[in-house]
Amino acid sequence: MRGVGKALRRLGQATGILVALAYVAFALTDMFLSLTAFRLGVPEANPAMAWLLARDLFVPGKVLLTAMVAVLIAISYPTRRARPAAWAALFVTAAVDVYHVWGLSAV
Repeated sequence: MRGVGKALRRLGQATGILVALAYVAFALTDMFLSLTAFRLGVPEANPAMAWLLARDLFVPGKVLLTAMVAVLIAISYPTRRARPAAWAALFVTAAVDVYHVWGLSAV
């Protein structure tokens, strides 16, 4: 049974990295769509990100936050209890991207 457990841990680690990379892709898409919206005069709705935007720290802040969450996903994913949170982060970020595309198509 040891071999099966070890194989499942490896699969969890590999899947965690894939989920983390998908999160990075969605988060960076969010950043580029946000920057496009800002150029069109749309304000930032997230107060923390609006604070960073007002200080010209939006891009570095978004990249740093994305990297931190991606590392947390990759590290914690092998733990079964952390998987719902990782998938929730991925889902929310994808939903934000869909919202951006919908909003930008209406502008």
